[in-house]
Amino acid sequence: MKIFNEISTVISNERIADNIYETYLLSPKISENSIPGQFINILPVFNWDKMMRRPMSIASQKDGMISIIYKIFGEGTLLMSKWKKNHKVDIIGPLGNSWTDYKSKFPILIGGGVGIAPILNLHLHLKGKKIKHGLICGARTRKEHFLKHEPEKKIYITTEDEQFGIKGNVITALELLLQTINKPVKLFSCGPHAMMHAIYNYSSQFNYDCDLALETIMACGIGICQGCTIEKKSLSNKNSYRNKFALACIDGPIFNVKELADAF
Repeated sequence: MKIFNEISTVISNERIADNIYETYLLSPKISENSIPGQFINILPVFNWDKMMRRPMSIASQKDGMISIIYKIFGEGTLLMSKWKKNHKVDIIGPLGNSWTDYKSKFPILIGGGVGIAPILNLHLHLKGKKIKHGLICGARTRKEHFLKHEPEKKIYITTEDEQFGIKGNVITALELLLQTINKPVKLFSCGPHAMMHAIYNYSSQFNYDCDLALETIMACGIGICQGCTIEKKSLSNKNSYRNKFALACIDGPIFNVKELADAF
């Protein structure tokens, strides 16, 4: 896999929901070489004085451009929200692995919060290949949503605290969607840890094939800093570090639930 350090150019940077932004970057090399599920590491500004870059999932790649979707959580994302058209951004990518095995079973895509970014990328990819699938997007309030609730198209929006789309969480929507499908399914999910753990437990309980894209800090993105350690299920009696743990940046960020220990 080729990894590039590219000075990209901001094409647009717009607020698309409450505290949520979508940025399009002109980044020909990363756009051409990335596939759904991968991420980039960003310097919010050239004089960034923190040790870590900011990892961002790629939400789309086309025509020499990539897009990212992010929420303002701290100093780095606040600086990113102030990017203007033609601003230059230092990025590294594409990093990590990608979504796979979505042809043999009916794919159900589940995103929560800004974890929707790699899910949207897979959604666009499947639409382009005319592969039928379902999409679920969860958020706490309607202000955080930027997609339409369209159950007739198997697109479900949920809110936890008000009636917009489906009142409830993504499991509520998942159970409704499953009632409309009469074939084996595979779940693909990315979002906050609590949501991911709920998907992990649900898929394990009902024996659904499931891949999770884990959201964690991936400072270097290439396995050097060891800061994104994920606990695995031990597949042998060898008591070695690599047998018990994986690195989200190079072994993931996408893992099958059968690989992950409960404490992931």
